[in-house]
Formats: sequence, C-alpha cells, structure tokens
Amino acid sequence: MQVDQQKSRKLYEALINGQAVNEYIFKDSGLVPNPLYEELFSNLDRYYRDLYSNIGFELVMREGFAYIRSYNSDEAQNDAVRKVQGLLLVLGRGATELGYQFELLTNPDAGVSQEVLKQIEQGEDKQEILSACDLKGGLASNIDKILAKRCIAFQNAKGNWVLSNAGKAFFNELFSEVTE
Repeated sequence: MQVDQQKSRKLYEALINGQAVNEYIFKDSGLVPNPLYEELFSNLDRYYRDLYSNIGFELVMREGFAYIRSYNSDEAQNDAVRKVQGLLLVLGRGATELGYQFELLTNPDAGVSQEVLKQIEQGEDKQEILSACDLKGGLASNIDKILAKRCIAFQNAKGNWVLSNAGKAFFNELFSEVTE
C-alpha cells in the first residue's frame, strides 16, 4: 500500500497538535472507521514509525488509537497530561459515585449528559482536583477544551460526552493496575 499524502498531512497536523488518532470516530449517529487511523496502521512500520522518530517523536500505538510523544518532553507537556488525567479522574470517579455504571462513559449511544456533569462537579473533592489541575470554568467546558480537542472524548448525537478509545485506555490501565 502506498502512503496517501493528503491523509499523511492530516495525520501530522492531528498528532503534532496533541490529538490522539482513534480507530473509530463518531460521525452522524454512530462510530465509523477513521481513515486516518487506517492510513497510519497500514503504513506504520513501512513509513510512519521512522518518519516521527526522525523528527524527534515516538509514535505510540495502543489498542484502538495512536499518539506521539516527544523524546524531549517539557513542562508544558506535563501540564497538559496532568489536566487530561485530572479531568478523566473526576469524570470517572464522579459518574460511578453517582451510581452510574462505567459503560455510561464509553457507550456512544449513552454518554454523560450536561446535567450529570453539573452533579459531578458539585462534589467538593472533584472541585479540589479540578483546582489542583488548574482547570477553571467548569467540567463541561474543560472536557470540550481539553478532552475533545485531543480526541479523548467526543459528543454523541444527544450532546452527551463519550470517551474515545484514547479515553478508555486511561481507565483500562488504571483497572489493570488495580487487579494485578
């Protein structure tokens, strides 16, 4: 298979801007295969792994998504990671403490509504985490500015927030550490 230059450019733009490239994207009313992920996966060892390595990045492939990280990470990247982790922690803990099953966060037909987000952010411990991560302006706006911008979450047809494969991976790693 030959590298598609147009898709390669779009991949570069997404990855260099800190976005995850998920295997599936939400389009219209459901999940569909992401052509950028297909391009990346099809040409990974033949082209993309070396390309990103040559410009100072490690191309990280995980189950269902990919991202890049700099070989020379800096404080700004650590701040972004802290904000992402803080939001995911608040979202996951908040939803389960309200009695919802974890699948609410990952099912593209369900998702977390604005009303549930407001309930979650009322918790004093959640406000402390958001404050410690320097996340001002409410949970919904930060999910939109940070998680959606990085393709870690998306809004479904109902306007509810759902975790992408990249968002699910955070919890998969967390759950696997707990069970070990």
